[in-house]
Amino acid sequence: MKVYVLFNPRAGSADQIEALRQVLAADPAVTLRELGPDESLTEIIAVAVRDGFDIVAAAGGDGTVHATINGLVGAGQATLAVLPLGTGNDFCRTMGIPLDPIVAVGLLRTGCPRSIDAVRVEGAWTGYMVNAATGGFSGAVAAGVTAERKAAWGSLAYLRGAVGPVTDPPRFGITLRLDGGPPERLDVLNLVVANARTAAGGIPVAPTANPEDGKLDVVIVQAGDTLDLSVIAARLMHGDYLGDEHVLHRLAARVEIVSEQSIPFSIDGEPCEGKCFTFTVVPNALRILTGPDYRPTAIAERAVEDEEEGEQVAVPKGVAQRLFGFLVGILLLVKRAPWGVVAGAAVTAVAVLLFAGLANGVEGGEWRAWNDSVLKSQHARASPELDRLALVASWLGNGSGVILVVVGLLVLFLWRKYYLTAATLVAVVLGVLTLEVVLKPFFGIARPNLFPSIAPAMGYSFPSGHALRGIGIYGFLAALAAVRGWQRRQPLWWLLAIFWSVVGIAICWSRVYLGVHTPTDVIAGGLAASAWVATCLSARHYAMTRPRNRAT
Repeated sequence: MKVYVLFNPRAGSADQIEALRQVLAADPAVTLRELGPDESLTEIIAVAVRDGFDIVAAAGGDGTVHATINGLVGAGQATLAVLPLGTGNDFCRTMGIPLDPIVAVGLLRTGCPRSIDAVRVEGAWTGYMVNAATGGFSGAVAAGVTAERKAAWGSLAYLRGAVGPVTDPPRFGITLRLDGGPPERLDVLNLVVANARTAAGGIPVAPTANPEDGKLDVVIVQAGDTLDLSVIAARLMHGDYLGDEHVLHRLAARVEIVSEQSIPFSIDGEPCEGKCFTFTVVPNALRILTGPDYRPTAIAERAVEDEEEGEQVAVPKGVAQRLFGFLVGILLLVKRAPWGVVAGAAVTAVAVLLFAGLANGVEGGEWRAWNDSVLKSQHARASPELDRLALVASWLGNGSGVILVVVGLLVLFLWRKYYLTAATLVAVVLGVLTLEVVLKPFFGIARPNLFPSIAPAMGYSFPSGHALRGIGIYGFLAALAAVRGWQRRQPLWWLLAIFWSVVGIAICWSRVYLGVHTPTDVIAGGLAASAWVATCLSARHYAMTRPRNRAT
């Protein structure tokens, strides 16, 4: 099998280039052609096909691959191979081609040939593409990613290039027509016409694209406010943005775009600009050697929240994508929180705390007498066993215990891909900590001093910080378990709900038993934490049950 390698010596690092040159030169079946800056690949490829080469390999970046494809489509039956030397190498990611060019050389012998679609582009730019055309915001970013910036920043050059456009995001009025259907007028921030799945160095701009289905994935990000776009950006980096209500996802074999103003595009990494673009699928136009991990269809999706109403996102891979998923959860919680519920819960909590605080501060009143009576009663029942139990329960609600429990829960939720739940837990913790910091000095009530404590505490007494944290964190877990038990009718979840409730109540009891808080301190903390937990759970439910866009 004869292989003709079009070698771009200006792509990749010097070490990569020299190592690849040596590997290719050692294979007698390979003819190596180093490309000059002004050579016509179309003519070179036509000669290679006429001379009977079975495989034409592009050794370079996305630009080299793009030029090779434009020479191969319609030139004959030669099969394309790609030896990636570029910064983005996005086409290789979809086709399962190893990003190490030395490893990719092995595909010249072992690669699986597949027939894939190409896309004919007409209008402001004419030619073929196989990966993706990204326009609007992403087109402006691509235009700012120069060769010098790629050399300095590598794959981060695209994020660096976004710094300018993100400060003043563009807005384009376009008319979109799919498969000759009726025109649709849209105000957009960004648009993608994709045959493959990633662009800009691995960003999943069309995560469900199939290069063999005869269809293009058209993804439109509609113009929105800063928070809307922040959610979309985080979901994009996670691989999940197709489900956002500000994103339209369509499938079509022919896509016509007319823009009211000139719109920048990056077509397979090549920048261009214009007002009119037409994209038409050419089915099975190109044969390519794919890698062992190539799958025409994207990996199936699964739920972030394992519930009937759960938010759906793509399965994440690795720590970075999980962190982006966590960011998505936080932004969704902020964006979709029912602020009327938040305000109502806050007013209720303040009213309850104000009443309890005033009652607790009345010298000689009924609240004071009741507090003293309960404290003395608990102290009279003291025993070594109860002492140990109280200390353990108290530890679960103090700084080190809370940190250990919360970090462990966050790791568990992120590992299980429960991003909204992880974000809600963070909201619960931050809320109860804020209540503690604000309310304790506001009321300024001293701690009880009826008897020496085996675990003395400093600072103000009202409301109880342990009660805030105990009811906040463990009450949140109990509520989640109860909801799951109700949905699934499984006794285990109800047992978990009871267990977490008991833990939270035990923390509250321990502070009274140890004599460092009065019962009203604990009740006030528990009431405030309950109000805040209810607010956070309402926001989570609202975020999870919002309608989602679907492809049409």
